[in-house]
Amino acid sequence: MSGGSGPAIHGRCGGRILGSKLEQQVCDLLSGSGVTHSHSPRHFEVRIDDKAVAAYAPRIVLRGRGREGKSVVIETASAEMAAPYDKIAAFRRQYGAEFYVCFIAPEELLDEVPMSSYDEASSTVDMHTLISRLAD
Repeated sequence: MSGGSGPAIHGRCGGRILGSKLEQQVCDLLSGSGVTHSHSPRHFEVRIDDKAVAAYAPRIVLRGRGREGKSVVIETASAEMAAPYDKIAAFRRQYGAEFYVCFIAPEELLDEVPMSSYDEASSTVDMHTLISRLAD
């Protein structure tokens, strides 16, 4: 054993480690609403700009649910784990015809999230409303 501290684990879902308390809360709400979902199920190659390419894995993808005929991705950001906004915006530019991106974050962080990173946003205070709509 190395004795060093690794990343914080906030729970598991389907064998995947959840990266933040907020991701665990969203997972619990989705599960409680009967919404089948996966955490970081796929990795995509996204072009950040003309010279930079990066790997991006959506935090949560809903299965069998859609918005505007697209699969739903839920991204989260919290003080303990910031979201990679440039990768999310690049993902939307490249895969926006296939995926509808919802963003959940505390109100003070939502103001920092570029609008190019999501189709719909919700504060953590109102995330129950978003999850309820996605469950319908």
